[in-house]
Amino acid sequence: MAVNVKEYDGNVSNNRHNELTHVTQRLRRVLSKEVDVSVGHQQFLSDIILEAKALLNVSRVSVWLFDDVTNPEKLVNFANTDWEGVITGPLPELTVLDYPNYFRAIVNGETISACDAITDPRTKEFTEGYLIPQQICALLDTAIFQNGLAIGVVCCEGRFEPRDWLQWEVVAAELIADCCSRRLLVHELWQMQQRLTEMAFQDVLTGLKNRRYLMDYARSEMSRHQRSDRPLSLLMIDLDRFKLINDEYGHDGGDEVLKQFARCCNELVRTEDCVCRLGGEEFIILLPETEVAKAMNVAQRLREEAAGLTVQYEGKAIRFTVSIGVADVNLHMPFSQSLKAADQAVYQAKAAGRDQIKLAL
Repeated sequence: MAVNVKEYDGNVSNNRHNELTHVTQRLRRVLSKEVDVSVGHQQFLSDIILEAKALLNVSRVSVWLFDDVTNPEKLVNFANTDWEGVITGPLPELTVLDYPNYFRAIVNGETISACDAITDPRTKEFTEGYLIPQQICALLDTAIFQNGLAIGVVCCEGRFEPRDWLQWEVVAAELIADCCSRRLLVHELWQMQQRLTEMAFQDVLTGLKNRRYLMDYARSEMSRHQRSDRPLSLLMIDLDRFKLINDEYGHDGGDEVLKQFARCCNELVRTEDCVCRLGGEEFIILLPETEVAKAMNVAQRLREEAAGLTVQYEGKAIRFTVSIGVADVNLHMPFSQSLKAADQAVYQAKAAGRDQIKLAL
């Protein structure tokens, strides 16, 4: 029976087209899902690489990222279909010194469709340490791109025997790498947003939280403490005669004093306490689950620590004291009222000779 070659070629072409369309639809559906990119790479890439493993019928799929895009020396394995849950401990690495040909291919953006990875010049460097012990024979590795540069690779591994990779499988692997690129970009944007948020709520000089953060945090804590009927206290601290420090040592010397005092505060308080720079030489410490009597004890320790602190600046020793107002936060009034009460207590401490602690009435 005669076979129409054109008809046969057309059927093959249609089959490949249908397969690729099917793969594309499945990958687009996976990528459209909302995922939590605040977790580790293994968690937010797992759906993509598991889909890749099933689509390509391979033994393992993994994602490796360069340590430095402009001058890569390592590939670090951040996601792997063999892993489950949160990954702890050091991640597997490959170095350019051990695998120069492979690195060169990935950096150049090549898709490595190695039928026999043991003989392919780009992958045979893995023979002794990786391929043979794990019985890996075929590799389909595609570069992950961002901004026109390769930032890593998706590695698809077939075990036991060589394999001729079909055209639609190569295209599918490249689509999978693009899916990873997009998810990684979302993660990068999330990290950037976190940094911007942190900057918005952080005092640049001391690294402490700022007034904006304090007001938001205080409202949240007041609501929580009101529901549980638990005490909430605050300390307002003002560095004594700080203008004289600036006059004598310059603003850089004054800045060093503020930074050292901020470090002192952080070392003294608990993890759950909130230390903020209110502005200038004024600081606030919010003490959750703390009665005012215990807050007075914290204030006393802080006053003593400040009095004993010596700040070295340009060969000179700067000493200073602090005046502290302690207030029981009124959970049924605006937080500004408690701040005002603590501020009045600081004024009284200064009027009493400074280096004092006063309780707000």
